[in-house]
Amino acid sequence: MSRPDGDVTPDRAPEAVAPAGPASVAAPAERAPRRRLSTSVRVALAVTLVLAVGVWSLATFAYLSVSQRLGADVDRTLLREAESYSAALGQPAKNADLAGQTRAYLQARASAYSATNPILLVRFADGRVISNSSVKLESSAANTRALDLKMADRRFLTLSFLGRSYRAVTAPVRDTSGTPVAVFESALPTSLADDVATQLLTTLVLAGSVVVLLGAMLSAWAARASLRPLRRAASTASQVGHSSLTRRIGYNGPDDEVGQLVSAINAMLDRLEIAFGEQRRFTADASHELRTPLAVVAGHMEVLKRGGLTDEEKHEELDLVAHETDRMSRLVDDLLALARLDAGKPRAYQALELSTLLLEAAARARGLGDRVIEVKAPADVWVSGEPDQLMQAMLNLLGNAVAHTGAGGHVWLRATPGIGGVAIEVSDDGPGIQDEDLPRVFDRFYRAQGPRRGERGGSGLGLAITKRLIELHGGDIHASNRPEGGARFTIVLKRIPAPPGA
Repeated sequence: MSRPDGDVTPDRAPEAVAPAGPASVAAPAERAPRRRLSTSVRVALAVTLVLAVGVWSLATFAYLSVSQRLGADVDRTLLREAESYSAALGQPAKNADLAGQTRAYLQARASAYSATNPILLVRFADGRVISNSSVKLESSAANTRALDLKMADRRFLTLSFLGRSYRAVTAPVRDTSGTPVAVFESALPTSLADDVATQLLTTLVLAGSVVVLLGAMLSAWAARASLRPLRRAASTASQVGHSSLTRRIGYNGPDDEVGQLVSAINAMLDRLEIAFGEQRRFTADASHELRTPLAVVAGHMEVLKRGGLTDEEKHEELDLVAHETDRMSRLVDDLLALARLDAGKPRAYQALELSTLLLEAAARARGLGDRVIEVKAPADVWVSGEPDQLMQAMLNLLGNAVAHTGAGGHVWLRATPGIGGVAIEVSDDGPGIQDEDLPRVFDRFYRAQGPRRGERGGSGLGLAITKRLIELHGGDIHASNRPEGGARFTIVLKRIPAPPGA
């Protein structure tokens, strides 16, 4: 199917094409889930959790360490009882009355069993058992193998009897031929060590809980106190508007992260106040500058509408309207240039040979008027920059010098290299700049003859544009007067090595 203009369209639905350019609207990004807890609560909870984990870890470690230590102490106590019995009887046993000697030993050790003294018993080959306790551990099923003479050996074991747990050690009693004739056993209930370890764990848990509670309270207080300046900062920032840019955040704390943040916010408010002030002044000055030529154009157009003018008078009125229109056009162009420069859009910089740049600028400036422009710049001095922007800055300064010198006047353009930089000087033999005007010559809409007057109809933006161009190149510019008379503008740019093959 053909279009009226001859183009051919495919016989299928066209693919959807997303709109490009400023009309494109990006899909809104998904918002992160909102946290329900405040920052101070989250900090307090985090500190409390760390304290709780630390306290429980310490309590567990202490409990295990003490339990292991108490178990080792019980084993040593039981082992000493076995060694003491062996030493009392002598090994190997030589006394025929082993039972009587054992009974005498047990009576000498303790007349009765107590919770802190070990249970001592000896089982003989004929099955007899002599003990210092009424607890018949020999009846424990777990103890049968340990007390068997055929399996007699020194060993540690844990056994249960009548619902209680005991730690025991066995040791064989041998005769002179090495044959086991009895088995000695000493035992202690494990409840004593378990009670001590449990009591220690309970004490640690209670003390740790108090520490965690105090830590939670202190962390909550510290978090609130630390974040209080941030809350004041948020409150102050929420109250800042066009009419309240003088508000600042009060802070008398240390220069920590919070102090640095408060200082940064106050500095930002300072910059905003200055920026809004400059914007208001800029808007007022721009409005005034545009209002004047518009009023002139409106007045002359009204004269033309009334009629009754000769052809010569009509041409004169039209010339005045064209002049004011050109003036407004130049002003708008300068405003657009400043807006683009303030946006700070990056441009591609390149190595520029300075003498070539200055010679070309002087050649262009000679067409602005009958002036003698002298250029003095050493060769092989290089800077980094955007050619059009640096050329515009040079022409602004040269045009300003031409505008303030008479016919046949002199303008000098010199470059003086230094360590790491190069100074570019544009001077003239005109009347110079009044001392009270020097600090403001780079202000927008400011003219040396007065803020809104000028014989040559300039916009008062040329030097402001020049300053911004130089700043974008990392340089600096300042104004002064020559001792011999006349104005002098000095630009300082960074110098770079000559590129290979230059």
